[in-house]
Amino acid sequence: MRVVWLLVSLSVLLSKGWAKSVPAAPQTRSRLMLGMGVVWCCSSTSHCYGDLGCFSNSAPFYSLYRPLSFFPQSPEVIHPSFNLFTRQAPSTGHALHAGDVAGLQASTFQPARPTKFIVHGFIDNGGTDWMAEMKDEFLKHDDYNVVLVDWGSGSLALYGQATANTRVVGAMIAQLIQFMQNVTSARPEDMHIIGHSLGSHVAGYAGERLTHLGRITGLDPAEPYFQNTDIVVRLDPSDALFVDVIHTDGAPFYSTNMGLGMGVPCGHVDFFPNGGHDQPGCQDSAITHLLNEGLVLGTKEFVACNHLRSYHFFTESINSACPFEGYRCDSEDSFNAGKCVPCSEGGCSYMGLKADLVKPRPGSDHVKYYLKTGAHGPYCRYHHKVALTLASTQTYSHSERGQLFLQLTGRYGQTQQVKVTGDDSVHLQPGHTYTYLMTTPGDLGPVENVSFRWHLDSSLLDVGSWNILGLRHPKLAVDRIEVANGENHRTYNFCAQATPVETDHTQVFTSSC
Repeated sequence: MRVVWLLVSLSVLLSKGWAKSVPAAPQTRSRLMLGMGVVWCCSSTSHCYGDLGCFSNSAPFYSLYRPLSFFPQSPEVIHPSFNLFTRQAPSTGHALHAGDVAGLQASTFQPARPTKFIVHGFIDNGGTDWMAEMKDEFLKHDDYNVVLVDWGSGSLALYGQATANTRVVGAMIAQLIQFMQNVTSARPEDMHIIGHSLGSHVAGYAGERLTHLGRITGLDPAEPYFQNTDIVVRLDPSDALFVDVIHTDGAPFYSTNMGLGMGVPCGHVDFFPNGGHDQPGCQDSAITHLLNEGLVLGTKEFVACNHLRSYHFFTESINSACPFEGYRCDSEDSFNAGKCVPCSEGGCSYMGLKADLVKPRPGSDHVKYYLKTGAHGPYCRYHHKVALTLASTQTYSHSERGQLFLQLTGRYGQTQQVKVTGDDSVHLQPGHTYTYLMTTPGDLGPVENVSFRWHLDSSLLDVGSWNILGLRHPKLAVDRIEVANGENHRTYNFCAQATPVETDHTQVFTSSC
């Protein structure tokens, strides 16, 4: 059982107990019946914090999906900090404060530069390694203002309280951006907030207070107390001119997979790498994580690997030559079946920093893109759809049961021999076409040949499939192989002309159609 799931669940349960013990204002406590249980709601009045305004805990912040609604703690308790880093001062942060004109003017902030805010999530703080790594990649990429937001004092509370605290942190980010705008010529359109988990919703709360915030990137927005709530409560496309979201741990929270992130679209564009759940490499043992990442990071990766992949993907995308190309598709099943690779005009986008290079037409929300990644960094992969057609002739008309292996060779490299049928054997029927997705860590360039092998897998229930003493010499006749490269959008056809291939033999096809 995942430790993070236990922490959040325990936090929610403790939050419920804490809420029952806090006296409510007279005539403001109400009861909500949920199934056979009774959950007490907190006071329905508002708490006000000066220029930040008032925060109510009533609907829509109190609902079936958030049966416990806390007031956010005060700015003095949460005490978020905003530290500026630039190419002129890449290592030593300069603290920014809304209202501190002299401090802003004495910093290396330049209003003509794009500004990136990076916001952490639950049980995290601004000194975490991933935020520093992302900051460094930004400064390597271009001349940015990068602001690391540390609200660790508010994120270490019980989960229910931390969710409420996100509202104050978001309001304070908006206040700082408005201050920058008033004092300098900085434009909100040049501001980009990147938030992980609860930080995604922090970004949403900041965006709803601003006019024309340029962009929000949600890195696996937190699910508990947010999914299925009103759009006022969670990140949604109205929070910025462009909202892109990367989903990596989208299995339902209260399920065997215990996903920590939202599984439903919540941006203008939503990327679902590896289906948005069960990331490759996250099934590694605790020992493997500890050996690869060390004690602290390895422990975090083991207990919340899927959830953390989102910020690894984004960080890598900043300076990666590999494009993290995503393919517009209606569902994970359609993508895995190869129906969306290569993409037609406007059907591709780029997960990560370059997502804003391809924006959906105005009025389009929740455009879904799918892609595959590797199990370990560098994660980006190139995609290839391979369609193998078996010939049907008088000699080769018998179906076989087995597994298929393919290897692609291009001008710049080649793949390993890949078992494209996965762990299960399939019935291989003459005249049928079988389509698979293959990925490579590098660009193969123009595909020059395809290596094909298959392995007979006899079934005890199918006497015709038996190959006693190897006397039958079963063969499949290959008619043609088509390879479509997802990233360069080119298709390569290899005519095999009913070439017979015996089980466990390899045949290389080089002739173009």
